[in-house]
Amino acid sequence: MIDALVSEATKKNWKRLGLNQEEISKKLSSRANKLNSIKRFIPKEYLKNNKNSKCVEDIVNYSLQKNLSIDCVIYNLALNLLELNNLIKFDNNVYSENKYLLEILNNFSDKNIDKYLLSIDIPHDEEDFLGIIYQSLMSEGNKNKKGSYYTPKPIIDYLLNDLKKEDLFLDPCCGTGSFLISASKIVDNPEKIFGFDIDNVACFISKINLIIFFKDKMFNPNVYNFDFMSDKVLEKFKDKKFDFISTNPPWGAKFKNINSEKLCYKESFSLCIFQSKNLLKNNGFCSFLLPKSILNIKAHKNIREYILENFSVQEIKMYGKPFSGVLTDVISLKLSKNLHQKDVKIIKNKIVKNVCVSAFKENKNKKFMLIDNKDLGVIKHVFNIPHTNLKKSIWGLGIVTGNNPKYISNTKSIGEKIYTGKEISKYNILDTNRYINYDRKSFQQTAPDAIYRADEKLVYKFISRELVFAYDNEKKLFLNSANILIPRVDTHSVFTVMAFLNSKLFSYLYKIMFDDLKILRGNLEELPFPLLDKKVKKELENYVKIYLKNKDNETLKNIDNIVFKAFDLNKNYTKIIDKN
Repeated sequence: MIDALVSEATKKNWKRLGLNQEEISKKLSSRANKLNSIKRFIPKEYLKNNKNSKCVEDIVNYSLQKNLSIDCVIYNLALNLLELNNLIKFDNNVYSENKYLLEILNNFSDKNIDKYLLSIDIPHDEEDFLGIIYQSLMSEGNKNKKGSYYTPKPIIDYLLNDLKKEDLFLDPCCGTGSFLISASKIVDNPEKIFGFDIDNVACFISKINLIIFFKDKMFNPNVYNFDFMSDKVLEKFKDKKFDFISTNPPWGAKFKNINSEKLCYKESFSLCIFQSKNLLKNNGFCSFLLPKSILNIKAHKNIREYILENFSVQEIKMYGKPFSGVLTDVISLKLSKNLHQKDVKIIKNKIVKNVCVSAFKENKNKKFMLIDNKDLGVIKHVFNIPHTNLKKSIWGLGIVTGNNPKYISNTKSIGEKIYTGKEISKYNILDTNRYINYDRKSFQQTAPDAIYRADEKLVYKFISRELVFAYDNEKKLFLNSANILIPRVDTHSVFTVMAFLNSKLFSYLYKIMFDDLKILRGNLEELPFPLLDKKVKKELENYVKIYLKNKDNETLKNIDNIVFKAFDLNKNYTKIIDKN
């Protein structure tokens, strides 16, 4: 079913945002289209030499023109490589002194011979040329379904920089063997290198790569066509424990037949971490390449709790977006199977800092907040002040027309003004020259009309590096680059809520707690609003009203000072906030 391809967290978000079943079906179809995409691209970040992309393009184009199966292409190129490395002789039949290699080749699925692929000059400087071809032939839809995107070599080398010569090594989602090849440069005994993968073609390539790397040794590669997420793997390897496990697990792949113990880890990369712990020696080490979302998204709370209970978090490193065709930010996570670690090393933009692991353990959703101990001190102080939050408030999305050029115009006569996130500044809404005919039934998605037409509401930028909230008492309409908040907060008014949300303190808190360019409702609901007495509330409201008229910086300073005082923040704390 198509909706099995969408996470439960995403479905909940769609329902929370008020989408009806028809709108949800459209979104599911959109996801399905991506998952069924036949688009292909060369993973150039995986090439050691960009000049080799021409050879890859030629092979891909030839294979598509001849309508060759992927298996056929890989088999013929494997023979080409093996002959190049003097591991086989080919004369209509394959000859080799390596009985294990012959068995691997004989068991492969498509052994049809293509003379062009057998004779093409293959670059000598690529360690996993077969893997590059395989990735280039695989459609985008296939990669999405498998969660399969291969890892740039510098990242692999970094993930393995703690691997030792004597270690027993495992890549449980080995793909075509990029981690296995890098591990082979450190662990010089192929019998101590293991790989699992659910993809039989990828396993074939891994075996060929290992045999070529260790071409002077006779061995049967320890590469198994297993689903690492299944219980059968743990049963088969119950007597074997590894010193070092490292992988780039699939992201977003879904699994069936998961036992009840693992139900809360059904996201593929979470399951991989869960399983790795069971195959790791005490004091063993593991490292993973993961989406940044594992650090702070509420849906991944369970696996963060599991990590904190069973591992020491050694290091988190940020990489940005290193994969072709993938927009997700990426991190590496290094863990050890002991519980004696106090500080976690954080690496971002070549800046290294240490974070106390208590920052992870003591926050509500066990978020891996990448903050130093000074910031942690501010957070603890702020949340120790008696406070409430925005959870009783009313939320709404701006209008999603489904076709802005059709419904929005610069012609005043067609309707009323429509505003976007660009027109929202702190406290005020800038003018616009866009107009819309407000016919709710024509639009793809709308919030209840009562939210748009509320006597008082706050509107805020959805994509922003800081919190930007403005006041509206004119029943203005907004597109979906702006969201709407009607505050319901004990001891507060719409003006005082806006003052706190626009303050230095709340911008600081949002940045260090969530580190997200999206201003999300769930994150906003975690922010603490101190209980105000009537005198402070009135004073703060007066300053907000003055600023709405005069827009002077001195009034903003007065507002920030009242916010600081409400949390009893001394000069040391305010210096930390100002510096950030």
